[in-house]
Amino acid sequence: MNQALRERLNTLYAAIKLGQFDFVLNALDDDVEFISYSPIEIFPFLGHRRGKAAMAEALRAAHEAFDFVTYEPISMVLESDNVAVQIFVRVVDRKTGRSLQLVIAEFLRLHQGKIVEIRQFMDSFRAAEQLLGRQLVGAEN
Repeated sequence: MNQALRERLNTLYAAIKLGQFDFVLNALDDDVEFISYSPIEIFPFLGHRRGKAAMAEALRAAHEAFDFVTYEPISMVLESDNVAVQIFVRVVDRKTGRSLQLVIAEFLRLHQGKIVEIRQFMDSFRAAEQLLGRQLVGAEN
């Protein structure tokens, strides 16, 4: 069971990278809840979303803003209907050409084979610096 779920999630993350929205949406519960703890002023397609329509909108907006170069799980812990995933992400801002490289942590909750909740965390401070192309005030190396 765990191996089948691991393979299914790897395929799901590959589909996100490729912009295969129908495949991704099929893996989600109709009332899926997505929460990304990141600044929506910088990443307006993130934040809090509920339902497949809202997720479709967020996925499309993310792909309009960025060219997804890499979106690949680097570690995955599965326990019953809960999954923790570290994802290596490399995207290129379509407006500026700037490259962002970061690791995202996602915590998924499943019910009857569908994803019902996604909580996403990233170092949004460093992501914002990469997106803006400068170090933010008070930042230390």
